Amino acid sequence: MRRIKFEGLERISDFDVDVRLVHSKSSNISLVKLNNGESFEIEKSDFETHVVVLSGKVEMISEDIQDVFNSGCLSSILPGQNVYINSLESSRILVIRDDPTWVMKAIRRVRKFSNFSVPKDLILKIMDSARLASSFEGLQTLRVYVTSDPEKRKALSKLTYDQECVSKAPWIAVITILVDEDDGEGEQGKLCSVATNFALYVMLSAKAFGLDSCWIEKFDEESVRKVINTPEDERPVAVIPMGYAEKFLKVSERRPLDEILVEF
Repeated sequence: MRRIKFEGLERISDFDVDVRLVHSKSSNISLVKLNNGESFEIEKSDFETHVVVLSGKVEMISEDIQDVFNSGCLSSILPGQNVYINSLESSRILVIRDDPTWVMKAIRRVRKFSNFSVPKDLILKIMDSARLASSFEGLQTLRVYVTSDPEKRKALSKLTYDQECVSKAPWIAVITILVDEDDGEGEQGKLCSVATNFALYVMLSAKAFGLDSCWIEKFDEESVRKVINTPEDERPVAVIPMGYAEKFLKVSERRPLDEILVEF
């Protein structure tokens, strides 16, 4: 039996095979072709690995799996497991190695957006994901206003001290907090921390769905409130333009872990 090592196999994108809804940036995707009697080993991974049998028949052996999988079958391998895959006939197998940390590695502030349109459904998915953000002491006293209207984007651009990215981005989100006139600085500080956390979730969710964004904190607060037509008890705290980046930007270098990590 000839064994094929997984390492070094060609990486492919989701459009190279007839499989939908696989995000090529979030996973290392490889197509493995095996003849009858060939096998390969999937070595331990820090994240889940998924195996899709596109054609043929294979036998999978691991700590908790020993079964035969035919064409169309999917098996998920937990982190930290080694799996042997033996081909019982000529087979084509899609191996998907998830890496959920790719969003944190790829996110960056983008100030130049392309002309590609962004559907409203995608924005709704981003916001639905972002609403899961943790909330300090259960405070969920915030709202998020979104618009794709060119005139409103232009008006908001002037109110963010002529930030061109606000008028050029296809969508703008404005995050507000609900304040009480009796709230002191400490209470408003808590509310701002909740909104700040939510803003970060918006940007991470946008990146996960393929969009780029930019966090703008300096703007004419009262005038922005009038543009988005909020009640008087709402205070805007962040403006976030979203869209597809005009060009790919490299992430700036970060200090290595051993320079910032202190054990005590």
